Amino acid sequence: MNSFKSKEKAEKNFKNIKVAVKGLYEILDLSLSEDDFYYEAGKDNITAIYKNLIELLLNEYGLRQLLKKIQNSEVDLNIVLNEYLANA
Repeated sequence: MNSFKSKEKAEKNFKNIKVAVKGLYEILDLSLSEDDFYYEAGKDNITAIYKNLIELLLNEYGLRQLLKKIQNSEVDLNIVLNEYLANA
């Protein structure tokens, strides 16, 4: 993949992440009142995920090191929500 296509794909991925984060906020707004504990906890977690993602992307050296670990299967990427929900 050439660098232009890679840049386009990265920009599209980032846009999709922003849309997903916004969608999660909208779900919280529709489902819970603003004074609900779970609303605040959900909002805080979504914000933390987004901020950490931005910081990770801006940390070029750290990101390269993380990608190497992912490629070498040193980092578990699997977040199995179905198992978590089944045990709830």
